Amino acid sequence: MDVFKYKKLQMQANDPTRRYELMRGLERDHVANVEIVGDPPRDNTLVVTVVCFGILSDAAREDALSNTRRFLKELVTGWGFELGESTESGWAEQPNGRFLARLEYAVG
Repeated sequence: MDVFKYKKLQMQANDPTRRYELMRGLERDHVANVEIVGDPPRDNTLVVTVVCFGILSDAAREDALSNTRRFLKELVTGWGFELGESTESGWAEQPNGRFLARLEYAVG
């Protein structure tokens, strides 16, 4: 199992999207990007997009996705909310060799 850390990127003006770089290992290799769209309580839904670089194996991508689910749960709990039902798109290979997964969660 890989060890992942999240590096928060600065938010952009008039854009509530939270952006993170997913770093792996002691070397802090940048292996994925994570975007979280939605702002509870105004929005009842959070949409999370994970884009893994082609250097990650299938197993490492699944580890990154599981880690992102846990990270999101902790983040939302810190805001005083709970994650509800979710839908997931599964991995889709992109033309640039990266892999994209999209998760959508109800928040309450």
